[in-house]
Amino acid sequence: MKYFILILLVSILVFSCRKPSIEGETVHERIIENNSSHSINIKNLYNNEIKIPRGESFEDKFVSEGENPPQVYGYLIPETDSIEVIYDDTLTVYHGSINYLMLRDLRRNDMFNLTESKTNGFNHYTYTYSFTDVDYDEARTK
Repeated sequence: MKYFILILLVSILVFSCRKPSIEGETVHERIIENNSSHSINIKNLYNNEIKIPRGESFEDKFVSEGENPPQVYGYLIPETDSIEVIYDDTLTVYHGSINYLMLRDLRRNDMFNLTESKTNGFNHYTYTYSFTDVDYDEARTK
């Protein structure tokens, strides 16, 4: 009986000390490119501001554990209902305004170009939005 208890205790100790399996991680990266001929400031309702000079881009990423699919909600600033976009510090337009609709809305994931890759078993999703002079011209009409 002693040997049985000893074997049982050793078995419990061995199995409880096993390393957990690595689930991996998922990287969600957003890139906002300014391919227009205007400087751009982006603000949400919480006064977070992103300044993107012409010809430059803004990059941000977050990492989550495990395998997570691409985000299905508006990826830029999902916790807000409208986003202020200011061109050249003079022309302001709101993505998400009830007064007018923008053809390309920063709050919608389908406005971002999504690329997916897998490296060493880890998922990487890159969401890219590119401002062009077409966005500026549309803002001038609003």
